[in-house]
Amino acid sequence: MEMTEIIDKINSLNATKKERELTAEESEELAKYRQLYLQNFKANMRNILDNTKVINENGEDITPKKKGN
Repeated sequence: MEMTEIIDKINSLNATKKERELTAEESEELAKYRQLYLQNFKANMRNILDNTKVINENGEDITPKKKGN
């Protein structure tokens, strides 16, 4: 599921939550989508960090070793 779809669903359920109390199923669904969002966010951030290089002013790659590599 795409991040935009997850965010749209979370926003929709939060808007409903402001209007009325969520049903048990809706609350579970909101929790599920929040968890999906966090998983995707963490995976994306890990990918960014794993592919980031640090270059000093002399143009040398001084990227520290990453855990697991």
